[in-house]
Amino acid sequence: MKFRAVMIDTGPMREFSNIVSTISKLSKECVFRLSDDRLYFIVSEENNTPAPPVLWCEIPHAMFFSEYQVIGLDEEHKDIYLGLNSGNFAKILLTLKSAKCLKMKLTKKQCPCLTLEIEMLTSGAQTRQVTHDLPVVVVPRKMWSDFYEPRVPTPDISIELPPLKQLKTTIDRMKTMSSEVVIRASAEGRLTLQIKTDIAKVSTRFKNLRVEAFEGPIDHSDSETETQVNEDMSKVCFCRVDTKKFSMFLSADQIAHNQTICSIVHKKLIILCLQTDENVKLQCFITGIFY
Repeated sequence: MKFRAVMIDTGPMREFSNIVSTISKLSKECVFRLSDDRLYFIVSEENNTPAPPVLWCEIPHAMFFSEYQVIGLDEEHKDIYLGLNSGNFAKILLTLKSAKCLKMKLTKKQCPCLTLEIEMLTSGAQTRQVTHDLPVVVVPRKMWSDFYEPRVPTPDISIELPPLKQLKTTIDRMKTMSSEVVIRASAEGRLTLQIKTDIAKVSTRFKNLRVEAFEGPIDHSDSETETQVNEDMSKVCFCRVDTKKFSMFLSADQIAHNQTICSIVHKKLIILCLQTDENVKLQCFITGIFY
């Protein structure tokens, strides 16, 4: 197996660093999948059984790398799957903000490593090279099926989120009060975040958001949410999720993006999808909490 990639543009290097930094906030460990045309970061639930990922990020290499080569096990199995510590990877990539060039390659030291050679600019137009060896675990082919792209039901609604920075400020305040938040979206373009405690009920509403799709009507015969006056509940769906997990996704506001979509499978699942002008797609899957 061989992997080699070179990055020479300042913008893509900064963006790649921001992507890995965001992933490191969601999970300490991830799988780094390398294929002919894309790189993937995959995060699964921390359990002992195979499960669909909670995060799926795909990056087209042509938008980031001036040179890129992947040689897998054979013609039938061209991809390479590497388990790595995303926190350590993010720390190494912080230096890219003042770097001239990044070279990545798969090497064999005392253990398999993702070796990063970073050419740094110094005073007087001089350069120096810094090399980091990040230990990785080569994922056996028999386990590749554990890291497949999630197949989810058709969402009941997909709505564009308001600015992530604004949303994160709101949810971080709610996080100090409750471990669960109900996210509710309507076909009229309203998004409501609602928490309840023994002493308070807090709701924040965002209006006039673009609705990508609505599959209603929705059955609310056993609904736990509270409606607004004159609100048609057949056009509203919701899901109760972990506040901390939702907040962690919103740290992706540091990635330059053109849109972020929230899709809800009524009461069961929330899919958050961030997309950039470089065709990077970061998806986060948060399972609903149901009583």
